[in-house]
Amino acid sequence: MKAEDCLTLNDKVLLAALVISNGDINRKFTAEELLIKSWDLDENAFGLRGYESKHPDSNNLYTKLMGKSGLVRVGYLKKIGDKTYTLTEAGLSVASSLKPTNVETQLKVDRYLHDAIVKIINHQIFRDWLDDKNKPKNFRDAMWFWGIAPGTPPKIARERLNVLERNLDEAKKRAETMGGKIALNSRDVSKDSKTSLMKVGSSEVDERKGRMFLDILDINRCIEFNNAIKKRFEKDLEMMLKED
Repeated sequence: MKAEDCLTLNDKVLLAALVISNGDINRKFTAEELLIKSWDLDENAFGLRGYESKHPDSNNLYTKLMGKSGLVRVGYLKKIGDKTYTLTEAGLSVASSLKPTNVETQLKVDRYLHDAIVKIINHQIFRDWLDDKNKPKNFRDAMWFWGIAPGTPPKIARERLNVLERNLDEAKKRAETMGGKIALNSRDVSKDSKTSLMKVGSSEVDERKGRMFLDILDINRCIEFNNAIKKRFEKDLEMMLKED
């Protein structure tokens, strides 16, 4: 069985997004571009029934984008305008794992994931929780950690939560394949974050090499923290994510 035969339709759309963006999460692309590229990669999967080699099926693609388990909903693509999208950091990492990528693309993957994880462990709200599991005590602080403001549309709020969770999942997978740790640029991690993690965790810092080696146990702590505040503010979050 060929490797591509094991891919889901969502995987194939994600690969099309990777090709179009060339591994750049800032590169915008339209639904039409994604449709044509997906169809180009697999006519049978994305062709109009009975006319697979002549016409693409836009309805099939839009389901993979915006459906309940679509790429936008799960945090791999981000909708930034009318039928306009970008890859997320997590989407880029997953897409690159589905097929061999060139060195340039892999460096982009590593950098985007690095920045996403550094942002999480540097956050004041996460550091406060490491010192006191009763924090945060109000929903506004949890929203700050998630990058959500009062009045944020439910769809946008849901996407940001999904992207954060996918980034943590990808960091954990990366650590599992690299001996239980991922390497971060030590200069990008704040002194307070290093102190908090070193006090409770298993991560290590090698200042001579300019590296902080974030242990998978500490990545799990990030995941535990996110799950804990989601549970703590479950009712508030449910109201925020409720569609009109």
